[in-house]
Amino acid sequence: MKKRKGRGQLGWFFFLSLCFLSAPFLLASFQKEAIKVHQLENGLKILLLEDHTIPNIALYTFFCVGSRNERPGLTGVSHFIEHMMFNGTEKFGPGEFDRIMEFKGGSNNAYTSNDMTVYTDWFPAEALETVLEMESDRMQGLIFDPQVFESERGVVASERRMGVENNNDALLYEQVRATAILAHPYHWDVIGWMSDILSWRREDVIQYYRTYYAPNNAVLVMVGDFNSEEALNLIKKYYGSIKPGPPPVPVTTAEPPQLGPRRIEIRKEAQTPSFFMAFHAPRRLDPDFYGLSILEKVLFHGDSSRLHRRLVREEQLAIAVSGGLEETIDPFLFLIYAKPRPGVELNQIERVIEEELAKIKTEGIEAKEFEKALNIIRSTFYREVQTISGKANLLGWAELILGSYEKLFTVIDEYKAVKRETLPALAAKYFDENKKTVGWLLPLGGEK
Repeated sequence: MKKRKGRGQLGWFFFLSLCFLSAPFLLASFQKEAIKVHQLENGLKILLLEDHTIPNIALYTFFCVGSRNERPGLTGVSHFIEHMMFNGTEKFGPGEFDRIMEFKGGSNNAYTSNDMTVYTDWFPAEALETVLEMESDRMQGLIFDPQVFESERGVVASERRMGVENNNDALLYEQVRATAILAHPYHWDVIGWMSDILSWRREDVIQYYRTYYAPNNAVLVMVGDFNSEEALNLIKKYYGSIKPGPPPVPVTTAEPPQLGPRRIEIRKEAQTPSFFMAFHAPRRLDPDFYGLSILEKVLFHGDSSRLHRRLVREEQLAIAVSGGLEETIDPFLFLIYAKPRPGVELNQIERVIEEELAKIKTEGIEAKEFEKALNIIRSTFYREVQTISGKANLLGWAELILGSYEKLFTVIDEYKAVKRETLPALAAKYFDENKKTVGWLLPLGGEK
């Protein structure tokens, strides 16, 4: 099976100059008013944006379902259904979706996150009807062949063994996440728990699919070389007869306030230790998210970032440092990860991180750091809207995470509205000792 890669949070590593030179053109060609919005009687929302730059189309199908919608016993099932979506309907057998897509000159992928599952297609414009037929068919017609079901269960179990249980950094992250978040479904990662993976019942998975993979829980985004009226008629032809599913159960669990620091320590076979620190962070729609995102760039992005400079360059305590926010529907975490150099004790890493956070709380950040962070944010946005795929991805992401694609067009203004002098108070609010969870992974027999 073709490997599917998750998108995760939006990337922030792009060159500035190209994006700034092209920004006026990009904004002129990517306007809210150019997007045509429709909704079928079965609830399917459709966003169409004609872009005749190249004779290709990007078709993104967003389902509002991720690990957030799961429950104990069914953790990881959203990611599993992503696998099954490429394994056959009555009309198109296992592997046929990929074979036909490639024959038509297109390509495809998918990703599952905390909050959504997205299926991505890129293809020549003349293949539009074929792709719509295949996508609509698997929205309603997965057969969940028992033999294939068990085969894919094994694939996902192997993915968890290799990606989490045999990956010390991933294992530590999973434990820190589960320690920091106790009540909310963000408690578990997208891959799910192994005991659940091995115990999924086919009938439960099918019911989950029928609930969440329905037109009333989906957004179809199409950007590229097509005529909107003709495209809409094709969408109605292939999607209009799909029946809506039962209303998904709303996620109402709120994480209770953390009332004191938490620590987790893992001891297992490892060549070097690993370190994670996590603070409770706001959801993407919270106004505080913008300021924390700026602080993320100051702390982590580039060789001049504060933690890279202290830990990697100056004191040479770590070989890598990273972290930041995820853009989630509900409150999640601000994460800090460091990989120490051989022989470095983890309490040295923790001390430097605490010192740098304390500096921001008391002194704030410099004007040049603030401007650099805004430049990174602007360049990332402009870089993504250079392509039809980037536009489709951002439009659907905004519809699900921000509540409307229209809010995408004010995101940069929201960042520009942040005042540098407010950041110390924001850092003090979120980088709070009582909201902190620290995780250490130590080699068996090793020293702290």
